[in-house]
Parts: sequence; structure tokens; C-alpha cells
Amino acid sequence: MSANPERLFDFSPYLENLEPHRELVKQFAAHEAFRSADVEELELDEDFYRRPLRPEDLDYIKFKRAVTPDRISLLPSLAAQRMLLCINELDVARLPKDGSEKSFEEFHRFYGGDGRILAARVRPFLENYVFSHLAEPSEAIDVDGCVSQLADHLRNEATEWNNLFELLQYRDYVEEGLRFILIQRWSLLPAKRAALAKAAAAGFFDILPEDIRPRLSVAGFEDALIRKLADKVGVSKREHSYWQFYLSTSLAGGNLLHAFAARPDRALTLYGAAFAAEAEFIAFGCIVGQGLGRLGLISGGEFGLDLPKTIESITRRFRSVLTEVERLYGARGLAEVAQGFVAARRLAACTWDDLLDQMRWISAVDQYRDIAKSISERIEAERPDIDRETFVEPREMCSTTHVHNDHRLVVIESGDMVFWANLGMKLRMKPGEMVFVPKGRLHGSSIESDECTYHQPIIPPEWIEPLVNEVQQRKAAAE
Repeated sequence: MSANPERLFDFSPYLENLEPHRELVKQFAAHEAFRSADVEELELDEDFYRRPLRPEDLDYIKFKRAVTPDRISLLPSLAAQRMLLCINELDVARLPKDGSEKSFEEFHRFYGGDGRILAARVRPFLENYVFSHLAEPSEAIDVDGCVSQLADHLRNEATEWNNLFELLQYRDYVEEGLRFILIQRWSLLPAKRAALAKAAAAGFFDILPEDIRPRLSVAGFEDALIRKLADKVGVSKREHSYWQFYLSTSLAGGNLLHAFAARPDRALTLYGAAFAAEAEFIAFGCIVGQGLGRLGLISGGEFGLDLPKTIESITRRFRSVLTEVERLYGARGLAEVAQGFVAARRLAACTWDDLLDQMRWISAVDQYRDIAKSISERIEAERPDIDRETFVEPREMCSTTHVHNDHRLVVIESGDMVFWANLGMKLRMKPGEMVFVPKGRLHGSSIESDECTYHQPIIPPEWIEPLVNEVQQRKAAAE
């Protein structure tokens, strides 16, 4: 393939004039709907107009270096992806809950005013900031190569889901783990579907017969089955009630589709990204089926997802799309479809790293309390002056879910805290108790006493792996 399409994303042009863009981002995030969460807002109770962004973080997020795969789970990426979801959904109509004056005020406040103008101005900046790493050059591939890679992508995704389910069973964390997973994939599915629907309405797929277009639905894998599992594990409310538990990479999946769907010159690129998203949705059916069976929600033959047959179906459609694009637009058109697919597949690899790290942590949080004790002992012995932050917070002070750019302990000096990293998780900590929070792991907390003083020692990275290995080996020996 000789044609070379233009780079999808490039943050470098913004580097010489960052400050005006930072100010625009702050102005957008200053909307009342984006203020940090109150203690009762861990779940948003189907309030579509409420999105706790932690806008105070923007005072020290400098945007000086575009997101890279090793930084995709850190705070700047999470903040940017949260804002992008808000921006994208200013074009998604959710009408008022009822006829009350309050409901209409919230409705007009969310969609009206200067927010849409600010959104249009900051969107390119944020998209190039978070997605530049997906645009690195890749090897040229022909129709057969693209089709083969799509099949490989689906198989790899299915394998990852099967391996993750085995981990959840081993850790005795099936119901809780499925709850977190469904928040990432089921609660954010409407955002992905909205991107494709918007693109279809705008004519992006007009050259394609309807029966070969990408889609986020699969015969035999109906939404009703996912909803059945979601209801069982406690994810029954509409988007985005569980906003606080979205990982950065989970948000990125929908935001990438919207980034392409918002630009007609990215129509062919969207084809590739959308087929990658469809493959990921199909593979998601693997863990849905296992979860339904494990929790006794289906009988043996009720779940109708035939993976080999589905792979044959999606690759046949993708081949038809690629053949038509090549016929109409030659090597350049084919290169643009491949470019979108490669970008989405790269993002999927980052998404798996992020999800697996979060699941390994929250499914073994007691082990990480043991790790915290080992780290604390080492600090006292070797580095009593280690860098740390200290917080004094009043009753019902709520920390909107966030991540840190470094490894930390949370050590309670006085008072009582409840700490969470999953919907339904309540790790209560009293004076002297602590937990280790690895870099990039999503979590939040609230205070249950009149006042709580706690410390967050910042842990050198080179300390972490040996301690994690030591504690895990001790636990394995005891089992």
C-alpha cells in the first residue's frame, strides 16, 4: 500500500501556545454540572446532567506532554477523557425527567449557555492531547491483511475476557468484578452507539449497503441478556449513574469513535475503528455468557453467541467494506480504513492493561493492606522523611474518584474513613490502618467521623515490585 494518509492526531502544534487552551479548558469545566461530587453522589441516580469532573485538578494539570501508553491511566488523561465525554454528549438529547421547573432548569443549563461554544473550542485540543499516541505510523496492509487482523483482534479480546473471568473466579470476586466490568462496557455502550448513529445520519456510511455496515449489536447476544446480568450485579441504572467508576481508557473507546464521527473527512477512518469496536463488543459476550452461567441466570443452551460463526460473519462484512472502498478510492481509501482500525486496536491494548491492573488491585485489596504495612515499616527504617501529603477533612467530605501519578499509601492518623474503588466497595479504615494505592488506580473516599487526618506517603517505584511479589508469595504459600 503506497498511499500515506495524513496523521490522525498531532498535539505538537499546541505546545507553543498552551496557556490559552488551558484557560479554555478551565472555563468549560467551571460549569455547575461538573463540580466535584458530594458524599451522596457516589451514584448519580440516572442524572444525565451531572458529571463530577474534579475541576480543581485543572489548576495543576499542565498539558505539557501528550498522553502516551504508559501515562494513559494517569490523572491528566482521566480528566481529559471525562471532559471529552461531556463535550460529545452535548449532542445527545436526554429530555427532562418530568415537568417540574427544577428539571427544566437543569435541562437548559446543561445544554445551553456558552458551554457548547467552549466545547467546540477545546475539543480539538483535548482529542489531540489524549489520542496522539494512537497515530504513530504502522505497517501497510492490504485487504487480506486487514481482515486477518480483525479476526485476530476478536480472538485476542475473547481470550482476554476468558482469562479475566478465571482470575475473578480464583479471587472469589465474580459478582463484584462483573459489576465493575459492566460499568465500563455496558454503561458506556450508549455513547459508542450514539457516535455510530450520528455518523450514519450524517451520511458517513452511504457508500455501504446497510447489511455490511459496522454495528454494535450481535445476533444471539441481545441487550436483554446483558441487562439481565447487570440487574443481578447491581448495575441497573441508566447512563451515566456510575460516572465515578469509569476508567480513563473505558471513556476513551467512545470518545475515539466520536472524534472520527464528528469529522466527515474521517469517515473512512471511522469504518476501521467501528469494526474494531464491533469485534470488542462481540468478544465482551464471552464474559457476559460466563457470568450469566456462573450466577445461574441462564440454562446451558440459552446463550446463543457462536464465536466462530460470528468471526466469520464480521470478517466477511469487513472484507466487503474494504473491497468496496478499494474499488472506489484505491490504495488511499484503504489506507484510511486501516488507519482507523490500527488506532482502535492500539487503544484496546491500553484498555486491557488498565482494566486488568484495576481488577488485580481491587480484587485483592486485603493483600494491598499487607503491602502497605510492609512499605510503612520500610519507610520508618530507611526513609522517615519521605515525601508525603497530609489532609485534614471534615465529616462527609467526599473525594471524587481520581487517580494519582505516583504510588501512595493512605494512612489514617485520626478519625474514620471509608475508601472505595468499585461500586459497592466500602473499605472502612480507622486510626493506624492503611492501604497501598498503586499509580493510576481509580479510587475515592469519604469521612465518617467529625474530622479525619490522614497521610499519603509517596512511594519510590523501585520499592513496589519486590514488596508486591513478597506479599503475594506469602499468601500463595498459606493457601
